[in-house]
Amino acid sequence: MMKYFTTTIILLFGLTLAASAQMRVGYMDPQVVLDNLPEKEAIERQLNRFLDSRESEFEEKAIELQNMLARFQQEAPNLSEQETRRRQQELQTRDRELEEFQMRVQRELEQRQAELLGPILQEMNIVIESLAAEMNLDYVLNEATSEGEMFLLFISDDGKENLNLTDKVIARMLQ
Repeated sequence: MMKYFTTTIILLFGLTLAASAQMRVGYMDPQVVLDNLPEKEAIERQLNRFLDSRESEFEEKAIELQNMLARFQQEAPNLSEQETRRRQQELQTRDRELEEFQMRVQRELEQRQAELLGPILQEMNIVIESLAAEMNLDYVLNEATSEGEMFLLFISDDGKENLNLTDKVIARMLQ
């Protein structure tokens, strides 16, 4: 369904372009720009440090849960029905807490990534706007979708040479 929607949008956009021959469209690959910036390595190191610290905390909680489960399984035959239910509830609670911890870490990671990449993405947008104005472009498209699928179905050789802003954005951001 999403592919159908994307294809429909692309076709409508293509028809709009055909109707207005004066329109100029550039394109770029923001991921290639990010991959070529020296800040990317520092951001990755910070995110990896964050994940490493959280991973050890997660492992501790997971080991604790495993130990509780092993003790319960060993002692279960000798426990009263009431104690069995209480310990099962405690195990379920700990399991839920572990899942919540994992989701919280994922949200924190996404938030940190957004905080660290935000200024770079703002700068990239400023550079794109500047280049688009200099080149009299009406639109600048992302070369690929967020899932990595190619968005641009055809690019002429002249378009590849003159309308791909990726290298120009990298050069400006490295100045």
